[in-house]
Amino acid sequence: MLDVAAVAELYLSLQSARLARESALLAMPATDYLSLVAFLVGLHDLGKFTRNFQAKVEPLWPVEILGTRPVSGDFGPSHWRATGLMLQLDPFRSALSALLPNLAGGEVALLAAIAGHHGRPPPSDDDRDAALDGLCKGQWIDRRCIEAAHFAFDELQRLIGPRAVLTLNTDNAPEFSWRLSGLITLADWVGSDADHFGPGPIDAPIEDYWREARETARRALVAKCLAPLRGALAPSLARISPRAAASPRPMQRLAQELPLGVGPQLILIEDATGSGKTEAALLIAARMIEAGLGEGVYFALPTMATANAMHERLAEIAPNLFADDFGARSPSVILSHGKSQIAGAFARLRASPAANDGDEEEATAMSCNSWIADDRRRAFFADVGAGTIDQAFLAVLPKKHLTLRQYALAGRILIIDEAHSFDAYMTEELGALLRLHAMNGGSAIVLSATLALALRRKIARGFYEGLGLPKKRRETWASRCAATAYPLLTHLIRSDVAETARPLDQSLARRVLVERLDSRDASIDNACEAAAVGAAVLIVCNAVDEAIKVHEQVAARRPDGKTHLFHARFAQGDRIEIEERTLARFGREAATEERAGHILVATQVVEQSLDLDFDLMISDLAPIDLLIQRAGRLWRHLDMRPTASRVVAGPKLFVLSPDPSAACAAAWLDACLGRAAYVYQDAGVMWRTARTIFATGAIVTPDDMRPMIEAVYGAAAEPVPHGLEAAEMRGEGKRGKAKALGALNVIDLGRGYGALPTDLRADEDIGTRLGEPTITLRLAWREKGELVPWFRAGGDGRLDWALSELRVPKALWGNAATPSIDGPLHAKAKKAWTEWENAIVLAEIQPDEDVRVEGVRLRYSSRLGLHNRAEAV
Repeated sequence: MLDVAAVAELYLSLQSARLARESALLAMPATDYLSLVAFLVGLHDLGKFTRNFQAKVEPLWPVEILGTRPVSGDFGPSHWRATGLMLQLDPFRSALSALLPNLAGGEVALLAAIAGHHGRPPPSDDDRDAALDGLCKGQWIDRRCIEAAHFAFDELQRLIGPRAVLTLNTDNAPEFSWRLSGLITLADWVGSDADHFGPGPIDAPIEDYWREARETARRALVAKCLAPLRGALAPSLARISPRAAASPRPMQRLAQELPLGVGPQLILIEDATGSGKTEAALLIAARMIEAGLGEGVYFALPTMATANAMHERLAEIAPNLFADDFGARSPSVILSHGKSQIAGAFARLRASPAANDGDEEEATAMSCNSWIADDRRRAFFADVGAGTIDQAFLAVLPKKHLTLRQYALAGRILIIDEAHSFDAYMTEELGALLRLHAMNGGSAIVLSATLALALRRKIARGFYEGLGLPKKRRETWASRCAATAYPLLTHLIRSDVAETARPLDQSLARRVLVERLDSRDASIDNACEAAAVGAAVLIVCNAVDEAIKVHEQVAARRPDGKTHLFHARFAQGDRIEIEERTLARFGREAATEERAGHILVATQVVEQSLDLDFDLMISDLAPIDLLIQRAGRLWRHLDMRPTASRVVAGPKLFVLSPDPSAACAAAWLDACLGRAAYVYQDAGVMWRTARTIFATGAIVTPDDMRPMIEAVYGAAAEPVPHGLEAAEMRGEGKRGKAKALGALNVIDLGRGYGALPTDLRADEDIGTRLGEPTITLRLAWREKGELVPWFRAGGDGRLDWALSELRVPKALWGNAATPSIDGPLHAKAKKAWTEWENAIVLAEIQPDEDVRVEGVRLRYSSRLGLHNRAEAV
C-alpha cells in the first residue's frame, strides 16, 4: 500500500504543472491535493486484510492470529471488491467522512475508484447491507481483520498527512473518480513491479520504509520513462520544422504569435491541404507544453496508414518539442493502433536484421521505453505518440482499463487530424472525448481542411460541457463559432471564443477544374491518355472490388508495369510494402522518372494525411468534403514540381457520376458506379455534392471551401428531387440511428467510475466505429508438407503470422468459418498461437491463388489482394 501511494505521490510531484492543473479542478492547494490522492491511492489494497486473501498462500497463513485456515478452493470475494466493502464499515467510513466532510456521506462515490484498480469497478451491490453482511458472516472478515486494516489505515493517514478537504463534494466527486481510478491503476502497475519494489526487513521502522518507498518510486518512474521532460524554451517554427520555417505559411506564423489562454483550451485549425497544419499544430503543442498545459503530445489520425506516416515524422520532430538537456533519456515516441506492434517490429527488422540478437534497448520501438511500448493501454504515457483516433476513443467507451487511457491522455496535448472525416457515430465519440479531455484539464487541437458549421459548434459544446459550463452558457459560446472566413483558427477558452482568419498561402491558391465522366471506360481512357504523356495519375474508387477491376482493365491496356493498386484488403506485410512503394513513387521526394507515366488505382486509403502528389485525378463521386480532400492530392508539391514541369495544363479532377439533373430514383448512381454506389448511402449528401460540384465546374481554393460544404451539409441546403426523398429519409434515419448509438455507447462522465458495468469487455471487441461485420483471416501456403505464413519477413514466426493477417467483410467471406480439409495441418500451424488467436480463420493459398476454405470462391495475391476470382477481370 505504501509502495503504490509513493508512486502516486512522486508521479505528481515530478509533474508540477500537472499537479497544478489537477488541484485547480477541485480548487485545492496543490500540497493538499497531493496528500489527499496519495492517501486515497494507498487504500486500494485494504481488502487484503481479509481471511480469504491471507488464505491464498497456505504456508503464509497467520495461524497464530486468524486461527484455522479456510478450506482451500473457496476464498470468497476478490480483495479489490473487499476493499470497496470494507471502506463502508466503521471505523473507516467515519474517518473518510471526517476527511471529506462536504460529501455528506457521499464518499461512497469514490470507493469504486479506490477499489476498482484492476481495470473495472467492483459490483455496485444494490443491497449494500446484504453485501457487507455476507462479507462478515461468510467469515471472510472478523474483528481481527478490521483491527489490522484499521492499523494500516491509521498509519497511512499518519505518514501521508492528508488534511480535511472542503472543496470535494457530491457535484465534483464523480468527475474526480475517473482521475483517481486512472492514477491508482498506473501507480499499482508501477508499484507492483518486483524489479524495483521487493521485500524489505520486517523490523524496519515504518517511517524508514516510507522514505525508501518514495526513493524507490522515483527510480521506478525514471526507469519507465514516466518522469516528464521539460518543454522546449520559447519553441519556434525553426526548431519544430526548419524546412517550414524557411518559408512559413500564414497559419504557421499565427501558431507562433497566438496568445495562449489560462487553463484548458481547444484550438480548431481549418486550412487547405498542404498548408502546413501539422507543423502549426505541433508548434502550438510545444508552446502549450512550455506553458504547463501538458507534458507531451498524442496525434490521433483516422487510419493506420496515416498513423504510420505520422509516426515517422514525429520520430524526427519529437526531440525538438522538449528542452535540449534530456538528461538520462531521449523523448519516448510510440505508434499506437491495432497493428502498431506489427508495423514497429517489421520496421525494426528491415532496418536491422540482427536487431533481435543485439542490445535489448536497441530493439524497442523508436527509443520508446519497453514498459510503455508493451501495452497499448499504457501507450499514451509516451512523451510523443501517433496512432489512430480509435485508441483515443477507447477512453470514452466502456472498456477495461479505460481510466488508464483517460489519465494518460490528460497529460498530453491531444491533436486530432481530419476531423471532417468522422461519421455520425464517430462524431458522438469525438464530442465525448473532448468533453473528457477538458474535464480532466487537458487541451486539444483539431485539424481539418474544412468543417461544417454544425460540426464546429458541436465540437465547441462538448469542450465547454467538459469545463462544467451550464447549458445556456455552452450554447452562447458555441453560437459564437460563426465565422465564414477561410482559412480560420478558432480558439476556445473558458471565458472566450476567438476566431482569427488568415489569408491562404498564395502557393496553395488554385483552381482545380472538375469534369463529369459517365462511365468507367471513359475514366480509363482519360487515365491512360494522361499517363501516355508522362502524367502521374490517381484513380480513386469507393469500393475495393471496383478498384481491383479498374486496375486489371488499366493494366491490360498498359502492359508496361506502371499500373499499381492500393487498398485495404491486403495482408499486413503486403500492405506495408505497398504503402512504402506508393510514398516513394508519388511522395514529396519522388524523382521525376519514378512517377512519370505511372497510374495508381486506390481506395480511400490514399485520401487522408499521406503526402502524395499527382498530376491528374479521377474519382468516384463521394461526399463533397471527401472530394475536396482527394483533390488536395493534385499538384501538391509545387516547390519540388513547379507548374512548368507538369505535363498537363493544370490540376484537373474527373468525377465519375451520372448527371444529377436526371436523378429521378434512389438507384440513380448504380449504373455508373456499380458496387461503389453503395459505400456512401446518404442520398441527399451525394446528390447535393454532384449538383454543387458540377454546377461550379471547379474547386477554387480558398473561395469555394465554405460555400461548397454548407451547400451540401448546411441548414439551407437545396432539397433533393422528389424521386430521392424516400432515399434521403432512409439516409437520415441511418445517420440518426448511428448518432443515437454513439451517444448510448459512450460512458456517462457525469455519473462517475462506479456507474460503469463491472463486466467491462476487453479491447478486442473494439466498437469504435460502425461498419459491416468482419472476420480476421491469416493466409498460409504449403511448404514441405506444412502450412507456413504467407508473408515471410525473416523474423520470428509470430511476426510472420501477424504480417499475413487481414480483415475480411463477412458478406464477402460468406458462411465459411473453418477449413474443410487438412485439419491436422491447420492445427499444427496454429499450435503456437495464443488462445484468442485460435479464433482466426487460417486459409491456405493454392498455387493458382485460390483461397482454400469451404464455401469460399476467393483468390489472394500480393498484386491484387483478396478478391472474388470471378469478378477480378
